[in-house]
Amino acid sequence: MKRIAIYTKCSCGKKIIQGSKCECRKDRYKRYDKEVRYNQDNIKYTEFYNSPEWDKLSQYIKNKYNGLCLMCLLDNDEITACDLVHHITPIRIDFSKRLDVKELIPLCHACHNSIDHINYTEEVKSKLRALLTEYQKKYV
Repeated sequence: MKRIAIYTKCSCGKKIIQGSKCECRKDRYKRYDKEVRYNQDNIKYTEFYNSPEWDKLSQYIKNKYNGLCLMCLLDNDEITACDLVHHITPIRIDFSKRLDVKELIPLCHACHNSIDHINYTEEVKSKLRALLTEYQKKYV
């Protein structure tokens, strides 16, 4: 039986095998790492997100909420796996709250991307904290 490869199209226009990464993407990631992730302003945050303490805490939060995205569950009545743990108070604003369990909420990528990080208001923070409280009342 002949195997057929499935191809996708990269944003640069090149045809690539599905599941692999285009060279242009690798170059973009390398440039992003150099210019953004590991620049002088961001190195502190990058080191934190790559630390064993963050790995353990984020896994703890995901387990505490049964691996579910709380926005999907409580706002949309949908069961969706969480992909990441979001800091309600950004660590750039208050680094001392980076390990505060009451400031962490599990979200899927779609919900995390729906949060307007540029206009991140107290209203948004209050809504996220309310989701944590609602989950505690309903399910704990």
